[in-house]
Amino acid sequence: MKRAIRRLVSKLNGRNKYIFFIVLAMICIVALSLGIYTQFFYQYSETDPLMMGINIGAQKTAEECAMLEAEFNNLFKNDILINSENVRTDKIEPDKPLVYNGYNLVNEDETYYSVNAQIPVINIDTETGKAINAEIRKDFLEKANSVMRQTEQNIIYNVTYQAFVNKDVLSVVVKASLKEGNKPEKVSIKTYNYSIPDKRRVTLENLIDVKNRTKEDVQALINNEIKTAYNNAKIIAAEYGSMYERDLKSDMYKIENTTNYFLTQDGYIYIIYCYGNNDYTNEMDIIIF
Repeated sequence: MKRAIRRLVSKLNGRNKYIFFIVLAMICIVALSLGIYTQFFYQYSETDPLMMGINIGAQKTAEECAMLEAEFNNLFKNDILINSENVRTDKIEPDKPLVYNGYNLVNEDETYYSVNAQIPVINIDTETGKAINAEIRKDFLEKANSVMRQTEQNIIYNVTYQAFVNKDVLSVVVKASLKEGNKPEKVSIKTYNYSIPDKRRVTLENLIDVKNRTKEDVQALINNEIKTAYNNAKIIAAEYGSMYERDLKSDMYKIENTTNYFLTQDGYIYIIYCYGNNDYTNEMDIIIF
């Protein structure tokens, strides 16, 4: 290689030799600048070292995933995080973000209710986008309005959300907490995943493929995590009393039956089994990969 370079340089003379060294120096400067930018300034350097615009390759240790699980509730900032060079789609409201706070309900009656609901709108002018918005209104807006109409007991209802874009996948996750009188707190979570170029919903199997994982591998991960949560709940129940008991034989844990999952802007897939979607509990299991 060195001999080939020497031969090339020896054949250059005059102006061509100067041009060669100037171009070589510029290449070195650009490479060095990109290296410094990626190392110290690029927000997604861990998961997108080549700056290709989508972060799907990074893998975290079990300890790091446990930390992300512990910080789950801090995800909800009522905004959108985007990791994509170009997001091109027809918007319903051209001047608003791809996902925005469409319903800001903050109301309180000292006797009957306290509502603080930040409910998102997906600003995409497609049939699928409109259908998702209709689901969000049904799941959260109608509930907030019904709470503010009731006069039977004191109810506290809060809703927050977070949206992510990773290249061409939009994920929206909405969390609601409901406290009705003396009943236990009920926490529910719903997620909505949308392919921007294909104008369709994204399945968990689609995301598994994007992540270059196999269905069998992820199913084994789910089974192990749920079994660990089950065993931990048994230990806690023996020490402190009853805890939410999982049914390890339930089909809800099968990938094809899993309905709540999302892709973050930095390339991690969250699978959520939120038992408060059906029962009065704030228990949930979170699998991250």
